[in-house]
Amino acid sequence: MPAFLQSFIEAEEERSRRIEQLRKEVREYAEEEAGSSITEQILLFLADEMVERLSEIDYELRKKFESYITPLIKQKYLYRYTGTFDRIRQSYIRVRMKTPAGQRECEWKYKNEILFVPYHSEQTIVKSVETVRCRSNMVWNFKAAASEKMKRQIFTVLEYILEHYEVSQLREYKLTGLQFFYEFCIREQITDIHLMELKQETLFQSYLEQKVEKEQRRKRLRTIVETARKVIFVQADEIRWDAAVWYLDRFHIAKERRNQSDSIERISFQEVLYPKNRWLLQEYMKYEIGIGELALSTVYERFRTIRNFLQEIDEHQIDVTECDAGLIDTYLKNLQNGSMGAKTFNTNVTAIQFFMKFLEVKGYIKKVPFYASYYWEKEIPVHHNRSVEENVYMEIIQNLSQFPEHLRMMFLHLWCVGLRVSEVCTLKGDAYDIQNGDCWIKVYQVKMKNYKRVPIPITLYRLMQVYLKKHQRGKEAYIFQNRKGGAFSKSTFMGQMKKYCSQIGIQNGEYIFKSHDYRHTVATNFYEHGVSIQSIRDYLGHTFEEMTMQYIDYMPRKIAKQNDTYFEKEGNSLLACMQKGEQNE
Repeated sequence: MPAFLQSFIEAEEERSRRIEQLRKEVREYAEEEAGSSITEQILLFLADEMVERLSEIDYELRKKFESYITPLIKQKYLYRYTGTFDRIRQSYIRVRMKTPAGQRECEWKYKNEILFVPYHSEQTIVKSVETVRCRSNMVWNFKAAASEKMKRQIFTVLEYILEHYEVSQLREYKLTGLQFFYEFCIREQITDIHLMELKQETLFQSYLEQKVEKEQRRKRLRTIVETARKVIFVQADEIRWDAAVWYLDRFHIAKERRNQSDSIERISFQEVLYPKNRWLLQEYMKYEIGIGELALSTVYERFRTIRNFLQEIDEHQIDVTECDAGLIDTYLKNLQNGSMGAKTFNTNVTAIQFFMKFLEVKGYIKKVPFYASYYWEKEIPVHHNRSVEENVYMEIIQNLSQFPEHLRMMFLHLWCVGLRVSEVCTLKGDAYDIQNGDCWIKVYQVKMKNYKRVPIPITLYRLMQVYLKKHQRGKEAYIFQNRKGGAFSKSTFMGQMKKYCSQIGIQNGEYIFKSHDYRHTVATNFYEHGVSIQSIRDYLGHTFEEMTMQYIDYMPRKIAKQNDTYFEKEGNSLLACMQKGEQNE
């Protein structure tokens, strides 16, 4: 027998062996696909590709099969063939994942190869992409010539999107946006997403303009940068202190320091361009967040002041440790010449002083180069009448049934009790109780970092008991919740109240709702009805009476009322007073 013929026979026997081996595995792992003509066609293809085991099937082999079968069938049948190919691979993974060895083999994890989402090891994810598996955002090429660190970061974000976003248009936007972002990172040779600068984010927006025609779609896709940043920062094994943006969910900040209704989510250092100045600011923020005990809102305001100062220093291209008294003097006097009030200006001076003192203590500078007390301005309290007129709040109450239920209940807490909006948004199920016929509310004061307990009208108590039962709020649950079960956002509340006041036509649609005005209203009504300043102070939860005085409006009306009462008494008329004066001359 000729050698070439012998070789051909051996090759055919080997091919038949591979086909039989694959057929056996299909019966074992994907019995529902066994025996069909499409499956047999797939087995022939796999054998010709020298494949012996179903474990060798991957996306690149799938792509080859698609190219192989396309000329042999009608286009409308292509999905049947590729679908069968996918189901064989998916069935194999599903069965193998039941054993420890199979889990090690089939686990979905980062690999330096092309990953295909429908071949994921988590079956819920596989089912969720069944109808979209032909989309390009199902294919992720991690063989690309790019930074290994960046590719792993992209994989982390991909995993997060697949696990945390249900099948929806939003998930499609996130996956497509991530794919565009990945392509952009490869093109721009970005090695670490943590260190992305503002100018690179701007370049990504321009990149999307080239790829996506509709502005609305571009707007949704570009949010992926924020998503990616947050995911990789929060999930990093160790805190990336050098990251251009910090996300506070990564830190274990005491709940007493955070306002859950207006939580600060991120701190951006991107605006400080000079590397050493940015690093020093990051070092300072480590101290403020990790060791300090100030409320997070106060920390953030201080941070923004220092960041603005360092941006000014950046323009001079100098290290802040080399900043002299003259440069600081120029900066502070420019602030003084602006429209900034004395209190805000003093806060700015103090923040810069704290930062400089930190640099001194850490040994980065020898001495703070300026005296803060030299710049402090005298703060003259200015009283602003903010109480809501009776005809305004009565119009809202008369139309309260037209507001959504949660807004009705939240508004009543402002109007009846004078709570801060942040306190209303963070009320919990155990806030209300009744003792000896008196109704009380327990409120956590985010601003003061303590609790207060004050009486409330029995009607409000009863309404809230119905609301709590209807919405099944537990003792530790927030009463007014966002979509995730967290505290209701005060900005969302304000926006919704303004919207409904306008729609309903409160004051002919001209009334602008301001929650804090009702705190002034309660304080003023108490005072006008003879309640002492000390009692109002305790009710509002203030520390000092001077603050309480700022909440009491219409003092001229109070004085006029007292005058009328005085002169109504016999012998206290203006004429009698004048006559007494004449007799004493």
